[in-house]
Amino acid sequence: MNGHRHTPALAMLVTAALLSAECCAAAEASATPAPAAAATSTAETQVIDLPTALRLAGLNNLDLALVREAEQQAVAANDSATLAFFPWLDAGVGYARRTGAFQQASGVLLEADAELDQRALSLNAGIDVGAALFNKFAARQLESAARYQVEAARNDTALAAAGAYFDLVNAMAATDIAQEAVRISSEYEQQLQRAFAIGLSNRSDVLRVGVQTQRYQILLRQAQAAAQSHSATLATVLHLDPTLLLQPLDRLVVPPTLVPLDGGVAALVSEGLAARPELKSSAAAVAAAQDAQRSARYGPLIPSLGASAAAGQVRGGANGDLTDYLGAHDVIIGVQWRIGPGGLLDFGRTESADSQLRQQRLGNEKLRQGIAQQVMDAYTAARAGADQIQLARRSVELAAESLKLSEERKEFGVYAVLEVIQAQQDLTQARNDYSQALTQYAKAQYALAHAAARISE
Repeated sequence: MNGHRHTPALAMLVTAALLSAECCAAAEASATPAPAAAATSTAETQVIDLPTALRLAGLNNLDLALVREAEQQAVAANDSATLAFFPWLDAGVGYARRTGAFQQASGVLLEADAELDQRALSLNAGIDVGAALFNKFAARQLESAARYQVEAARNDTALAAAGAYFDLVNAMAATDIAQEAVRISSEYEQQLQRAFAIGLSNRSDVLRVGVQTQRYQILLRQAQAAAQSHSATLATVLHLDPTLLLQPLDRLVVPPTLVPLDGGVAALVSEGLAARPELKSSAAAVAAAQDAQRSARYGPLIPSLGASAAAGQVRGGANGDLTDYLGAHDVIIGVQWRIGPGGLLDFGRTESADSQLRQQRLGNEKLRQGIAQQVMDAYTAARAGADQIQLARRSVELAAESLKLSEERKEFGVYAVLEVIQAQQDLTQARNDYSQALTQYAKAQYALAHAAARISE
């Protein structure tokens, strides 16, 4: 997906994030490996970025493939509706023999021994003009509806792939944050152990920090498990092997601005209602229902046409004596109206068509309301996400400063252990909140682009 724009402010947030590569490397060096982590080391790992995920989603998604097959079925149905206007050709041969009693028109019974040999080619056409005409109109509309459904499914696939990718990046960021928390707590535990050895601290403080280090180890293992789960989810969306460990190229979500938020939500609602392929598909389905209604109401008023032309040769005779072939030609033309089921006075058929049309129109209106609600929800979430990023970034800065000040007190021989522990917890939580805010904003932007029919851009 091209055309992503990143606002300078948000780019600064990312570059200013406290999840640096150096911290991650230090955490990996100092963290105690989780027992189950080694089990996943043998699995194949593949690095992936967002454009690749979106591209693979468009190629491999099963739901999209099913919708494309439905489109092909609609195209075939439209072709079949066209063929209903054309005649068909019959060719054949026949042989008939009659022996035994035969009754004349006068009623007299005679002995008969006769045979008839014939070969012919015939052209036949039986066209229910009204049904064929309106069915063709409806089939053409249904083909359009299926084509728009493919576009809608493609947009849904892009949204699902982007969301799964952002969740994976957030899970990896949580892993990095947990590793950094383990590193900070482990270093503090080692400092307290040295202070305890020279009598500047007590054993309870060492144990208290040790408990916190173990909690961070648990948090790290949970984050690793979540990352593996989100990797499987993304692989499933992309129709890849779910045992493949996907590693996102981004270590922190880079929040895109696909839809600027300064234009107002009313314009976005109007844009979505005008351009969403789901609504275009629904409108085509309504038009098809209208054609079906016209077929039920007015189709029976149009007579059906029947015509056939046959040319062939026949020969026959009595007592096994066949004559030479003689030419035979037949032409039949007729029109007819059907009265009853499927024709005139079939009120049940017209009432059913009327009900189908009303259902389609109600469904179309419900869809319009749903799309407007989607735009409103996504716009609200995006606005809130942008605000949360600013607040979460400030929280990280404050928590980092608080931890720095708390640790500096050790230089004066003051070991306020609970204060440092709380500061470490605040920093870890602030970092997680910041990563989560970036993720939610990115997902809200994609949801808004999908709702306003811009995601295909």
